[in-house]
Amino acid sequence: MSTDISIRVPKEMATPAEFAEWEGISRGSVYQKINHGKLAKYMVKKEKNKGRVSLRYLMYKTDQVRESLGHSNFRVIVGQ
Repeated sequence: MSTDISIRVPKEMATPAEFAEWEGISRGSVYQKINHGKLAKYMVKKEKNKGRVSLRYLMYKTDQVRESLGHSNFRVIVGQ
């Protein structure tokens, strides 16, 4: 019994505002999760100290689905 599970992700990288919109939380909550370390492994290192923060949304969703399903037998489709 084989079933195809596919997950659609809008973009591979996301700003905190996009991340908040896609996850249904506030932008402040995203920054709070970044500062408390829950999203730290998904952050891209800034080139300059004043640079913008970006998150690896594809990696975040893949880890989230893998944890909830208990396996990694699924496809991730990037783009709309």
